[in-house]
Amino acid sequence: MNTEELPVWNLSLLYKSPEDPALLSDIGKIEKAAKDFEEKWRGKVAGVDADGLLAALEDYEEAHLASVAPYVYASLGYSANSEDPAILTLLHRVREKSTEAHRHTIFFTLELDGISDEKFAALAASPKLAAYSHYLTETRRAKSHRLTEPEESILTLKALSGRTAFVQLYSKLTSAFTFPSPLEEGKTLTGSELLALVKHPDRAVRRKALETYSAAYREAKTVISSVWNALALDHRQNTELRSYEDIMSPVDEQNELSRKAVDTVMGVTRENYPLAQRYYRWKTSALGVEKLWSSDLSAPLPEKEAEAITWEETKELVISSFADFHPSFAKIAAELLDEGRVDAKPRQGKSGGAFCMGAAPTLPVYVLTNFTGKLRDAATLAHELGHAVHFTLAGKQPLLEYGPVLPLAETASVFGELLLTKKLLGREMDRASKRALLAERIEDVLATTFRQTMYTDFELDAHKLTATEFVTPESFCGLWEKRLAELYGDTVETLEATKWSWSAIPHFIHTRFYCYAYTFGELLVLALYGRYEEEGDGFAPKLIEILAAGGSKRPQELVVSLGYDLEDPNFWAGGYRVLEKLIGELENT
Repeated sequence: MNTEELPVWNLSLLYKSPEDPALLSDIGKIEKAAKDFEEKWRGKVAGVDADGLLAALEDYEEAHLASVAPYVYASLGYSANSEDPAILTLLHRVREKSTEAHRHTIFFTLELDGISDEKFAALAASPKLAAYSHYLTETRRAKSHRLTEPEESILTLKALSGRTAFVQLYSKLTSAFTFPSPLEEGKTLTGSELLALVKHPDRAVRRKALETYSAAYREAKTVISSVWNALALDHRQNTELRSYEDIMSPVDEQNELSRKAVDTVMGVTRENYPLAQRYYRWKTSALGVEKLWSSDLSAPLPEKEAEAITWEETKELVISSFADFHPSFAKIAAELLDEGRVDAKPRQGKSGGAFCMGAAPTLPVYVLTNFTGKLRDAATLAHELGHAVHFTLAGKQPLLEYGPVLPLAETASVFGELLLTKKLLGREMDRASKRALLAERIEDVLATTFRQTMYTDFELDAHKLTATEFVTPESFCGLWEKRLAELYGDTVETLEATKWSWSAIPHFIHTRFYCYAYTFGELLVLALYGRYEEEGDGFAPKLIEILAAGGSKRPQELVVSLGYDLEDPNFWAGGYRVLEKLIGELENT
């Protein structure tokens, strides 16, 4: 594959370079915008009427927007090349300025807290503030967990040299990893290129790829486990300082979910672990091996070699599958690709994996992937462009209501993958191809439901253990192996290399308890997709309405119009009935 033909970002839509005078000017305005807001509104918020609060909210957004474009540019530049010292310097500078600026706007939320409950309720219900109703309601809900302004200011400052620094250390360490190729002596690979080999048809290559990848993380075990312990301590201290019930509570509140809904989705998922084990027994037989190794979980079926695909074919597949659902989906995806807002070329220093960044309704959305010429890369592109569709449709929301909460953030992305699967299954294909496609889709569901719940259980175990001791790398491995055994039962032999996989999962570092949002999103989308299959084209406006809401409604509020209850075990079990049907279809193909 000629990677030179793959696209890289055109960040000139934001700024021309790290030395762009416009960028340097904007960085200089970050703190001034916050100070201007403080001068205008400090001491006045408690006395405002609806018109005054609307003006204050709009000014508050403008103060925050001053730092967004510089941060997006620096962050994307760092993801594209973490070894560029100019970008690293820029990112440090923007973070420092943003932190200083934030200290001047902390007062606003605290002064909102000072408004009486009766007056606040009246303001939140005012038609003039309809665009901010959800933000105001959620702000009041979190009132009891906020500290005084000096305390909030100190925590903001300390995060820069604490949590933020540890996250950046992990990112810089792991993005610099290079790996010897299991196939060509003397050749080095990026992490994304190496992980692509876990789908290699040769079992020995798959195992070697996993072992090679794991070895780099094992060698960095002291640093990574230290980062883990430090971030767990930081999270626990913040949880205690803010008087949350437990370490999961702040995340549940940020996700705008009840604890019952979270416990229900995770409990129903654990009850359905036998479905994963059923599939892995089938795959053991299909591969013709005595025991499935943990390096075989993504192995291609023997009768169907991993299908190679070009970048042009990938783009055409994704855009056409989106167009089959609704023209707006395809239009948004095509615009990102045409305007240089997708970076697909693997290279040293570039972040591994994939993500989509939509930071503000006024800024362009960007997507990062690492294309390796496999059909799976098409699913990754569909996933990330689904996120881009979501961010773009939500662009009519104000900044404070723009971003969806994490459990809803995966809605469009997973739906995009399903649309691609539908497109592929609709093509003329032989039995082997259909089996391969069904297996691929089932493995996606397993990865985004069962494995993410297992990840969350491990993360909970690890956080609880850090409260009593400094957790060693080997202890992390033990917790990981215990949870893997619950998921796999006796169907998978966990290789020695696999016990280090916990250290390679960036979600544990970047965002506490992020992973259950994947389970939530996947099962929700299976339900939504089932409705789409029942209703056809008439369903598209309903999904678009959900996506266009951005972060302006709680998840339960968004789905209630479709007759769903997020605390009902039967709702979540319905998603696994779809999975069981897919497994049955595969077994009979």
